[in-house]
Amino acid sequence: MSTAGKVIKCRAAVLWEKNKPFSIEEVEVAPPKAYEVRIKIVAMGICRSDDHVVSGGIITPLPAILGHEAAGIVESIGEGVTTVKPGDKVIPLFVPQCGKCRACKHPESNLCVHNDLGKPQGTLMDGTCRFTCKGKPIHHFMGISTFSEYTVANEISVTKIDAASPLEKVCLIGCGFSTGYGSAVNVGKVARGSICAVFGLGGVGLSAIIGCKAAGAARIIAVDINKDKFAKAKELGATECVNPQDYDKPIHQVLREMTDGGVDFSFEVIGRLDTMLSALLCCQESHGVSVIVGVPPNAQSLTMDPMALLTGRSWKGALFGGYKSKDDVPKLVADFMAKKFPLEPLITNVFPFAKINEGFDLLRAGKRKKFPCCHVQTITCQAAVVWGKNSISIEEVQVEPPKTGEVRIKLVSSGICGSDDHVLKGELPMKFPLVPGHEGAGIVESIGDGVSSVKPGDKVLTLIIPQCGECNSCLHPKGNFCEKQDVLPCSGLMLDGTSRFSCKGKKIYHSFRVSTFIEYTVVPEIAVAKIDAASPMDKVCLISCGVPTGYGAAVHSAKVTPGSTCVVYGLGGIGSAVVMGCKASGASRIIGVDINEEKFPRARALGVTDCLNPRALQKPVQEVVVEMTGAGVDFAFEAIGLVETMTAAWESCNNSYGVCLIIGLATTDSKLCLEATKIITGKSLKGVCLGDYKTRDCIPQLVSDYLQNKMNIDPLITHRLPFNQLHKALELYHAGKTIRCVLLF
Repeated sequence: MSTAGKVIKCRAAVLWEKNKPFSIEEVEVAPPKAYEVRIKIVAMGICRSDDHVVSGGIITPLPAILGHEAAGIVESIGEGVTTVKPGDKVIPLFVPQCGKCRACKHPESNLCVHNDLGKPQGTLMDGTCRFTCKGKPIHHFMGISTFSEYTVANEISVTKIDAASPLEKVCLIGCGFSTGYGSAVNVGKVARGSICAVFGLGGVGLSAIIGCKAAGAARIIAVDINKDKFAKAKELGATECVNPQDYDKPIHQVLREMTDGGVDFSFEVIGRLDTMLSALLCCQESHGVSVIVGVPPNAQSLTMDPMALLTGRSWKGALFGGYKSKDDVPKLVADFMAKKFPLEPLITNVFPFAKINEGFDLLRAGKRKKFPCCHVQTITCQAAVVWGKNSISIEEVQVEPPKTGEVRIKLVSSGICGSDDHVLKGELPMKFPLVPGHEGAGIVESIGDGVSSVKPGDKVLTLIIPQCGECNSCLHPKGNFCEKQDVLPCSGLMLDGTSRFSCKGKKIYHSFRVSTFIEYTVVPEIAVAKIDAASPMDKVCLISCGVPTGYGAAVHSAKVTPGSTCVVYGLGGIGSAVVMGCKASGASRIIGVDINEEKFPRARALGVTDCLNPRALQKPVQEVVVEMTGAGVDFAFEAIGLVETMTAAWESCNNSYGVCLIIGLATTDSKLCLEATKIITGKSLKGVCLGDYKTRDCIPQLVSDYLQNKMNIDPLITHRLPFNQLHKALELYHAGKTIRCVLLF
């Protein structure tokens, strides 16, 4: 007899309260309403996220029927349902796909607005439940509740699959396999020949290993404290297995030593804050990508040093492997049927439904399922010397001749950057006394032995990030944070460990190995870029740092898309350059945020469409940005270097596909604290240094673009002062009167 339209009585595992076993109960399952589907569950997987609810780590209304990884057969459908019919094999989807919301329409997003994940209501879309037990309503979980013989879900949370599919295997595609495999091939986009690390060797972690192998990774390092899992990991593609408990140093240091500087891709598949940080820090600092896959407990914040991102690492969240559920799950099932990947090794135990608590016991026990120049003499000239915190003076200094592989430059101009102010205030780990400055343009005065890329008389720019062309970062197509840089950490010395400056008989340290607040400087050849002889030297100094950092962050790092919405925190020189980049990329809306409203007219002239002063608002600026844009911006840029504005930029992003770029240089010991559960929804957090440009290759091209009127940096320069008026220039900077002030020698 047909059960369509009738209440069905069946068994379900009910969680009445946290930290208690599931209770197998007889429940009533109401018929599906309009646009709903009732499903007979055939097979279900046990996932760590379900156990987080049991332990209280994830908060959802109780009592509830948990479960979100399953496969079944449609029993009946409600009015208006068109994509499935009774008898179809289906997989319920804890991430729905309505196909109409902003997230579903975005090509790189999968967090449909109709999900029940962030702030779970425990109901279907109409706000009511379909389950009752002992006369009480029982809440849904993630909109699908698969720990029941029958369940009801919204049509947008159900997808039809191949009729020949073995439901006892493909149920894993409902969550675990797709989440892990997709994190590698779809979110991280693991590159052929790369090095990967996977933290956590449960079902999702093993699926990530399968994805890394399928993508062609050369090395896959599996990390877990349970050595019993290593054999299975190697069977599925891991090349090495590491137990953190076998070492007396942090695991990220171990991995960095194993991989000559860090992995290309890392995946955190546990859901612990400490392993999330370890996964990030084990990445190669200039191009490493770390993907957070594991679901963290509610109400926990992740605190980290933003400098870990500034060098070029990317931190991404992955929900359901980035797949658009209704579209992609049937394709994954088809790929499995075509033997493009295995699922069988992920299934280690099979139990009847009544033994669900035994399954969770095994889960908790760990048993389940990244021109030689001769006769060159010392030069005496003027330089700015920082003797200590907030102590700077113009002094007469001695500049030694360049040694092998070095270049001595007569500076023509230097811009004043926020990083220089950090140095002056003692907010960066620098050694005093030193000559500050790093944004310089000049003419080669002399060269040391072995220098071949420039000669005396060439116009050049100094490079805060060198390009040796030999290290891992330089050889990687996405890396630019050369291992011979002197930013993190800063030794204050040349590559041979000595200084070229002295004053009053004392050694004077270099700043970032370039030191441009001086009439003559000495820098390594790898930190010099030859530019067009027609370059106006009083302007192009900005292309040494500020322009590529800001403009490049938009056009090169974030790759801002036409028609997108952007917000820029900080409208100084770098923030203004970001605005230029967003406009050049075709952004339809650019929101500028600054506490100095005097900057707003110039910002609007550069392309800002809306200006916000956080001090003039009645609520946090990020909330205002989200309200203005409906659901958050596509791209957010932090160009100040303050932890609070980094947080605001992050929270301004669309939770599903927003990209937040940290550009501002944070001070020493700054810690960025983010709500852990917001990281896995799909938005990305990325640090960027010099716009991710390979400096010696790309900086000359940017100068050429400027000379060809492809971009206009002139509006960024608000003041030009002679070098001996450095103190006045700093006063203007501190008063917020400048975008960029250029010192002229």
